[in-house]
Amino acid sequence: MELDKIYQLMDKFEQSSLTSFEYRDQDFEIQMGKKGHGKTTVTPQPTPLPNQPVIDPTPVTPTPVSTVSTPVVAEAEPTPVATSTASNPTSVVTPDPEPEPAPIDPKECVTAPVVGIYYPAHSSEEAPYVKLGDHVSVGQQVGLIQAMQMMRPVVAKQAGTVKAFLVKNGEEVNFGQPLIQLIPDTPDDI
Repeated sequence: MELDKIYQLMDKFEQSSLTSFEYRDQDFEIQMGKKGHGKTTVTPQPTPLPNQPVIDPTPVTPTPVSTVSTPVVAEAEPTPVATSTASNPTSVVTPDPEPEPAPIDPKECVTAPVVGIYYPAHSSEEAPYVKLGDHVSVGQQVGLIQAMQMMRPVVAKQAGTVKAFLVKNGEEVNFGQPLIQLIPDTPDDI
């Protein structure tokens, strides 16, 4: 089985509600299971279940998760105002709709090669691989993704200038998810 197919299979399994998955054919065998916090683990063989419950002596300390919640304000829908006079026929006044922000074109982005956790630098003490406004060349490393206890490089597939970071440090990402938006050097690069 090709490596890309294995990654796609892992991504589908991660998104599913299954807790274990096993696939075999004549030349290949894979077993996947979810342990703990919904993380996917791949094991070469099934692990026997213990007869007694396992009690971990180390206490688990909760890690604070910062969430930004914006209050939802119900906006009143505009109601048309009709006026009528003998010399002025009925007219309806409606406000102009607000323009929506332009959608992000995935062709202008560096995308995640695997499912995992995104890091813009090798460690928290080091500078990020790229910053806003930096020029990126084809094949240049722009970040890391931790997947299955391994760090995998994120490389640019096109040249351009960093326009925006679409994910934060330590955020979980999916396969093909846009990570960094670029301004391409030439429109032909897209």
